[in-house]
Amino acid sequence: MVGVPRSNGCLRCVKRRVKCDQRLPGCAKCETYGQPCPGYDRGFKFITGKPYRDRRRPASDKKDGTPKSATSSPEIELESACQTLIKREEPYSLISSDVNVMQHLCVLIDDFSQPITPSTTHVVTRWFGFLPSIYGQNRVLDATIRCFTAHHFGRLAENLQMVSYARLAYGEALRGLRKSLETPAESLSTHVFCAVVLLCMYELFTDTDDPESWMKHAKGLSQLVQIRGPDRYSNALDISLLKASRGLIVMHSMFSGEECFLVSDEWHEKMRQQFTTDLPPDLHHCIEVFFAYFTHAPSLVHKLYGLRHMDVASAAALQTITELLSKALEMQANLAIWYEQFSQIAPPPFETLSPTGDELYPVILTYTDVNQATIYCGYYSFMAIIHEILKTCCQPGQHAAMVIYFRDQICKSVEYTSVGIMGPYRMGFPLRVAFEIADPVTRSWILNRLGQFSKIYAAAQPENYKPVL
Repeated sequence: MVGVPRSNGCLRCVKRRVKCDQRLPGCAKCETYGQPCPGYDRGFKFITGKPYRDRRRPASDKKDGTPKSATSSPEIELESACQTLIKREEPYSLISSDVNVMQHLCVLIDDFSQPITPSTTHVVTRWFGFLPSIYGQNRVLDATIRCFTAHHFGRLAENLQMVSYARLAYGEALRGLRKSLETPAESLSTHVFCAVVLLCMYELFTDTDDPESWMKHAKGLSQLVQIRGPDRYSNALDISLLKASRGLIVMHSMFSGEECFLVSDEWHEKMRQQFTTDLPPDLHHCIEVFFAYFTHAPSLVHKLYGLRHMDVASAAALQTITELLSKALEMQANLAIWYEQFSQIAPPPFETLSPTGDELYPVILTYTDVNQATIYCGYYSFMAIIHEILKTCCQPGQHAAMVIYFRDQICKSVEYTSVGIMGPYRMGFPLRVAFEIADPVTRSWILNRLGQFSKIYAAAQPENYKPVL
């Protein structure tokens, strides 16, 4: 049920706790802040104790049966979807939760895209931006969108009723998903795939009870992506969802011991597709080359882990060392060439004093933007793994020192790269690697950072981080 908010200000001014001038169609405060005004509709004030009903839109608003939503194409521009909602002379009558979901979706996309302006180059905005155009087309996805959106704003507003509603919508989404996965005509659809990705994200941000929850959902996501097969990823939305999923797929493979199916050339070819013109082709190419290399990281880690549980003098251990050393040296050479190319396109970070006066890392790394910072941190992580392998295999060289260097590069990147709601998500894997190779002082520093992150990102709970290698 939709209630009436206490404040008449726009959503951003209410969130920032500043007085809104309530100018129409958008307030001047937001213009000064440098962001478009999200409008004045509120919503998501839910009354507990009453049964929830999914209020669907009318099937059509024309005699010829044309669907009410004119945004059936997934190619709809995010800005256009938002402006349709916020550019009006007077507030909408709050008669349907659908209007409020759409309004809140636009603000959510803006929130999750920070600290940069939403654009199709941002991996989250790229697929989150499709949600307004496909809301109302699938009941399972609708419930998933409602649960994720209600949780976000419930947490921001510290509204327990809204968070409670999010859990109810989550249960509804899971029940519907189970039925859809058992229905051949729906199980491999784009809508179901999108719902699975969003539910996995929901678990990463909300589940504080089960440290392994994200692994269970990542496993299901991996299985669905593989079962769908490469040929199903042939449009902008499917490719965006695939690229949003692949980090979790690689992490699941690495920590579960299962082989990463994305290593094949067929999947690499599929992921190299580019459906947006906002990302320069040379930068897009470099990112995809790196990720193709990165899909081999799990197999290297699995062999390293296995080697540490072998008798180093055994024939099996010697064979493993030979194979592991060969692959690690090959990947080191590949990444050296890649780094030379990437650093010409995306300027390397520069050192600056920490604005927080951090005692362990008083000098931090600052990047051109968080997208490039994320790739650099992925590179540091991979190089730390490679040098740890070379050190373990007794390969000549300063590998112990290089492990420390790349570990510190990750930690010095935290202050810049972890900003915004998605910051902890971006730093999840790099900090996992840094934690594995850290000394007690650095490990304590990482755990303290994780404790701060876990307030908004449940998967970062310090108790989830236990040494593996």
